[in-house]
Amino acid sequence: MRRRRASRTSGRATRLKPDLPTRSLPFACALALAAGLVCRAQDPALAAPEPKPAVETAAAPAAPSSGAVNKPFYRRWFSLEAVGVTLPGAVLEEVDHWPKEWARNKSGFGKRLGSLYAQFVIGAVFEDGVKAIHAEDTRYRRMGKGNFFKRTGHIITGTVTARRPDGGRTVAWSLAANAYGSWAIATLWSPRRYRSGVSIAEWGTEGMGTFALTNLAREFWPDVKSLLRKSK
Repeated sequence: MRRRRASRTSGRATRLKPDLPTRSLPFACALALAAGLVCRAQDPALAAPEPKPAVETAAAPAAPSSGAVNKPFYRRWFSLEAVGVTLPGAVLEEVDHWPKEWARNKSGFGKRLGSLYAQFVIGAVFEDGVKAIHAEDTRYRRMGKGNFFKRTGHIITGTVTARRPDGGRTVAWSLAANAYGSWAIATLWSPRRYRSGVSIAEWGTEGMGTFALTNLAREFWPDVKSLLRKSK
């Protein structure tokens, strides 16, 4: 099952797997950290505002709001991001022996890895499909200053909303489609006990939480890195 963008794949309803809360937060944090690190290469250009051109050119084309410039949508399926959000999750699920119906061996690990990757691809298809009909820019921009609570509010806002081409904000429907839609499809090959609306709602919400944790890593990691350098 996939990254909750991977964390949701640990699939639970509390009534069905009461032992899950003992490792849910570390699991989500580990996956969010992995996703945040593999996505860090994209962040520097997003942290600073774009400079205004000295002279306007009437023929200048508008950049796509999704942030993908002249890149085939399927390239994301074979990216470092795909590895970062599937392999760590598969390893953690193997260690945790989730789901119990899948053996803890080479075959079971293959199922977990394949399920996580399938969820990643399905989620990316849903996300890009929504962006194609509802222009959204879901790339995260760091606030980079202010107190913890103000920056945390910025993280939450940057997760559940997206920028529009006109500069306004809208609900990030594409991320919601990714989080809830990928898990809904994943229930088709998951153990039967997870095939319910409650499971989809619960793990889709946790998937959105993983997006927020990833943005938290993007927001604060430069500060942590700076402190580590100063301490040397």
